[in-house]
Amino acid sequence: MILLKKASVLIIIFIVLLLGACNQAKSNVYYAMIVVANNKEYNGSETVWDDNIKIGEMLGEVEKKTPADVMPENNQSNYFKVGSKIYSVKGTDQFIIVRDNENREHLLERAPRDEESP
Repeated sequence: MILLKKASVLIIIFIVLLLGACNQAKSNVYYAMIVVANNKEYNGSETVWDDNIKIGEMLGEVEKKTPADVMPENNQSNYFKVGSKIYSVKGTDQFIIVRDNENREHLLERAPRDEESP
């Protein structure tokens, strides 16, 4: 009887520790900032915005915000809210600029795997 109680306590402790570890692992998941415009995927960029980067014509706006873990489709984002404006960058299709609903501008770069598609 005492052995059964000790085994039960150990099993409960193991389950609690296992659930805690699973919960912690989920909280450390990060997702890329993604916008799809003109059927091309763009991600958050670490490129420094300099004088050569000039905002171009408006390409559209974010029509749907997807969950962070869902790949957006055309005119969708997993980061920006509906209504955020999407602009081209003059002289290149390597970048876009997204102006969010707080009027802040974000530079996004074309995804490397997307560069091969027409």
